[in-house]
Amino acid sequence: MLEALPYTGPARVWHHRARRFRMAGAHRHADLEVNLCVEGSASYLIDGARVELRPGCLLFLHRGEDHLLLDESADFRMWLAVWRPALIEVLLRDGLDPAAAGQRPAVPARRQRAPAGTTILSRLIADVAAAEGPTAVSGLAYLLWRCRADFAASADAVSSAAHPVVAAAAQLVRVDPALPLAAVAAQVGLSADRLGRVFRREAGLALVDYRTRIRLDRVCAAWNPGTDLLQLALDAGFGSYSAFNRAFRQRFGRPPRDFLASAAVDDRVLR
Repeated sequence: MLEALPYTGPARVWHHRARRFRMAGAHRHADLEVNLCVEGSASYLIDGARVELRPGCLLFLHRGEDHLLLDESADFRMWLAVWRPALIEVLLRDGLDPAAAGQRPAVPARRQRAPAGTTILSRLIADVAAAEGPTAVSGLAYLLWRCRADFAASADAVSSAAHPVVAAAAQLVRVDPALPLAAVAAQVGLSADRLGRVFRREAGLALVDYRTRIRLDRVCAAWNPGTDLLQLALDAGFGSYSAFNRAFRQRFGRPPRDFLASAAVDDRVLR
């Protein structure tokens, strides 16, 4: 895992491997984030739209976009780079093309790269991650420009447009994962069965499975040594510890107490 810039700094670059660290749940932030998939596959849910990541996929996540890493293959690897707003303002004053650091575009910011280009960009990101001091700042400015240039020159990646009720339902579940699915359906104006079919078709997973994922993420984010795991599970919406235990084992392959006690907490994850 490479990281030259701390979380408290103006930007950061690191290398993610599947399930090596606990990932954040559904979240949004003010930073500009770029993901470059180099091996394996994964999928995001971004503002209610499912986006598949394959080797060579360059993904921009803009300020305010809700996103959740749904799943990832065992061999999944990607580079992540994050620029905070203050650094982007400095780079703009120093002559960075505003188009390189602008707000989210009208079209989805997801592109596929050619294999040769992916290798070159991956090496560049690795160099920036290993740099320090003024070299790192200069490298980050160039990296942002290069990612935008490569993005503009690449073909569209495969992504699925979200039905409006999918984004609305996902937001309701994120805000309150204990909310019954019938109540979610009523608030978006559909029957529970209809919402379930639309959500599965658009997002690629059942709404009940999405809610379980959000509940598990809520527990993992709140857990600390000495906390009452049962109370965390109940607060997240699980009806009992046994229900929580089954869901946790299905997702992580280990009992929750064993996994959480031994898991390395990744402070680099955006929360």
